[in-house]
Amino acid sequence: MMTDQVQDIKKDVAEIKFLIHDLRVEGFINEIIHFHVTVNTDLEIRDIDQAQIIHGGDLQELKSKAVSQRKTFDKYCNAVQNFSPDETILAAGKEYVETIYDICELIMNPRWGRADQVMSFLPKESHSARSHPHYMNCIRWIYGVQVRIRHFMREQDNKDVCEKFDISDELQDFVRKVVYGYVTEKSSARVGIQLDRLDSAVLEGNRYRFRRMFFNLVMNAVDAMSHRGVGVLNVSDVIEGDRVVLSVSDNGFGMNNDKIEQLLAAKGSLDGELHSLGFVFVKQTADEFGGDVSIESEVGKGTTVSISLPYIEGAEAEPGHSHESGDPALVREEGVRRQGKAARAKKLAAANERHTRCGEVVYADYMVSNAPFPGSIFAMGVTDEDKIDFFTHRQYERGWNITHEDLTPMFLIWSTTSTSGSPVSSWRRVCHRR
Repeated sequence: MMTDQVQDIKKDVAEIKFLIHDLRVEGFINEIIHFHVTVNTDLEIRDIDQAQIIHGGDLQELKSKAVSQRKTFDKYCNAVQNFSPDETILAAGKEYVETIYDICELIMNPRWGRADQVMSFLPKESHSARSHPHYMNCIRWIYGVQVRIRHFMREQDNKDVCEKFDISDELQDFVRKVVYGYVTEKSSARVGIQLDRLDSAVLEGNRYRFRRMFFNLVMNAVDAMSHRGVGVLNVSDVIEGDRVVLSVSDNGFGMNNDKIEQLLAAKGSLDGELHSLGFVFVKQTADEFGGDVSIESEVGKGTTVSISLPYIEGAEAEPGHSHESGDPALVREEGVRRQGKAARAKKLAAANERHTRCGEVVYADYMVSNAPFPGSIFAMGVTDEDKIDFFTHRQYERGWNITHEDLTPMFLIWSTTSTSGSPVSSWRRVCHRR
């Protein structure tokens, strides 16, 4: 029989492993660095020396932190794979998470990078300007990681542990603000996400762990569809008696019965484990909510994972909770608020102007296009409030038969039913080029 102290350490080790598995942040940090290297190159070839010196200092600071992040990650991986003592793994994991949080704080600091100010020196046809939408998508992911780590730290102090929330609202908000960013940047296929029937039902528990559980289901589904040119991911929650059933379906590889039994079997130990942590976390979180997990799958056709959860009939969700991810432009605005009302008003005006310049950008592409028949190809995402959410574009180039597929990876999301089950016609389409 393990002592309480040993059990607590093992629980802490499992939690840090789950968190690190969920972050998926290294690739996004590399993309942030790549963008700023591109900005520095654009400044250099145009002899904009003063801006290059200022920006180069910021870039070097990020590179230095990224080197520390890689070293701490390798240290953590070695500790896990070599079956080091739990205390060693826990210390290495915490050190790695702290370096990630430090990088996120640097990137989200409005005084770092100064991309908007620096890019004002560059023409619209520069490589930096053309890759800026992709950069902003990575910024959104970095912000989400920062919030996730912050709430993890609060959980360790027994805060943010229990809330009443509506599963339908959470799924829609989390797909819009977190899931599509991951799918857009990390999917090797074009993935369509369809929100099917979403019944309103109030759950009680740790809302952030629920989101992480759902995200693990999405990550597994996206990985399973990597071999397809186009994948389809269906999400629904349906009330069945005193339970609400969350289902995530994909048309990916599928799995045989042995694999299903292996996933559903209780995991006795996470010693040495780095990669197969997602479904363990799903099962543990479902248990915490009093839920049951089931899997239906057919090899070559796809998989459906369903989680049956108890809900509180007649209850209302608690108002005013913060979202796991949001628009980093607003986060940066909050950061510069103390710099004075005039500076804040100027930045807000610039942000609003960018939302009205899509036509100008397309026309600028037409003007600089060197194709025999000059022009531009573009795609945009529009919210239900008729506000531009994302905008991506590319000019026609000589000798290149460009199509919308050249703006891939593409993310599509549409809804076929409302929370009451009645048909709706709203839809969203967002494209990003690589």
